[in-house]
Amino acid sequence: MADPEAGDLETPETAALSALRSLHLFEHDIRAAISDVVGGLRLIDRARLAPEAQVQIDRVQAAADTLAGLVDDALLSVAGEVVIGRADGLLRLGDWLAALNGRWSGRASEAGTAFVLEARGGLPGYLALSAVTLDRIVGNLVSNALRHAGRAGVRLVVEAGGGDGVTFSVQDDGPGYPRAVLERVARGGAGPKRGKDAGALAAEGGLGLRIAAELTREIGGRLVLDNPEGGGARALLVLPETLVRHGAEALPAPEPLPDLAGLSILLAEDNLTNQTILRRVLDGMGARVVLVGDGVAALEALEAQDFDIALIDIEMPRLSGLEVMRAVRARDDGRAGLPMVALTAYVLRDNREAIYAAGADGIIGKPISSAAEFGRAILRYTGRPAGLPEPEDVLSGAAGDVGLGPKLDTVRFAALLAAAGADRAELLERLGADLGSVLLGLDGALAAGDVPEIRAQTHILIAVSGAVGADRLYRLAEVLNIAAKRRRIADLPALYAPCRADLVDLIAHVEAQGGGR
Repeated sequence: MADPEAGDLETPETAALSALRSLHLFEHDIRAAISDVVGGLRLIDRARLAPEAQVQIDRVQAAADTLAGLVDDALLSVAGEVVIGRADGLLRLGDWLAALNGRWSGRASEAGTAFVLEARGGLPGYLALSAVTLDRIVGNLVSNALRHAGRAGVRLVVEAGGGDGVTFSVQDDGPGYPRAVLERVARGGAGPKRGKDAGALAAEGGLGLRIAAELTREIGGRLVLDNPEGGGARALLVLPETLVRHGAEALPAPEPLPDLAGLSILLAEDNLTNQTILRRVLDGMGARVVLVGDGVAALEALEAQDFDIALIDIEMPRLSGLEVMRAVRARDDGRAGLPMVALTAYVLRDNREAIYAAGADGIIGKPISSAAEFGRAILRYTGRPAGLPEPEDVLSGAAGDVGLGPKLDTVRFAALLAAAGADRAELLERLGADLGSVLLGLDGALAAGDVPEIRAQTHILIAVSGAVGADRLYRLAEVLNIAAKRRRIADLPALYAPCRADLVDLIAHVEAQGGGR
């Protein structure tokens, strides 16, 4: 309610800001409680438990990890909707689909089935719709389909056209909807009436479908159920043209994934959800993956066979990722030179310096926001062509801004700040200090022709710029790193010039967000 002494009625905007402030008050406590649960489970000595108890601990561990991810998603979604959505009322469809794919691919794999997302070209860049609302509608449809799916799983096709705005087709290979349900749909006729009747029938199928149907009607969409001739069941969600923003840049067809065929990769990651997602991403690019869940198992796998690269989570039980990397670098054989890349959510100064000191060749931030960029990074660290703009393309201008990506994804940057909550000022201060340090380091290294220092500083810049949404700077830093690795000394100053300009602009943007501090 509004403050009675103020004499004003509470507006939707002030109510939203009030809700956000309340959320930030509880955010730290929520995260701390979940961290205690997850951390406590990892401290349990499973070897002393009976096999039946170990199974239950694994089950609780998986649920706790999933809950932690869901809470992070919820906090970020609410903060993003209030802080970002109020600014323009738009949902960035490409980012939303990437998050959806990561979430449901992991859950489907854990359930012994599959989830496939096909986002066809020509989709609008934005929808005038709450991310939370679309999450609830599509999430309930996918969840219902997974409950009935067989081994072939669930397929979600997202496309535009036909004057219907955007359609989401959720199809499973299960037994299909009961005949009585489909007969009632057929009697409902075509158009909105048919969709409404499908929504009423969905109510008979369970709470999830009922929620999806009700929310679909609220946003003016249609929900249609049918059983395709080839078998299974399909739910078709049609978003109206009024929710589409054609003024925003249309999404291109999905970016082709790099080819990792022939690469043997050790993936050391203890989080079950991350294991599932990363394994599916790497499998999809053709890599041969050996998956382990802790540091001791990682060293055992490295002793048993050769790998082209090791992807190592920093926080693992028994031995941490840092301890694993130190042990590998201390070997006296050829395996000491194995490319090793740290997987971590913490890429700022203190963690980064410790990671490189332990022997890492690079850092890839979590969560993985782009499978294509993840694959290119792996190719880069293994010394293989990574499908990036070549230095000569940047020097000639042939790569262009399209090939290098947008200068700054302001929506992603704002979401990062929203997720920081009460720590926003500290995050901006540390980010500004890190970027300023990289600028000084690169200026000095270029002046001195210090190739190892150029590579070290560009590694840092790649990690930080990728985390904050500075996509063009991310690519320019990669190109500069490649040129340094190839010892193209004469080209380095010209390649650094556009990279430095974007770095200076990013520093100015960070300072502006922090009030010039």
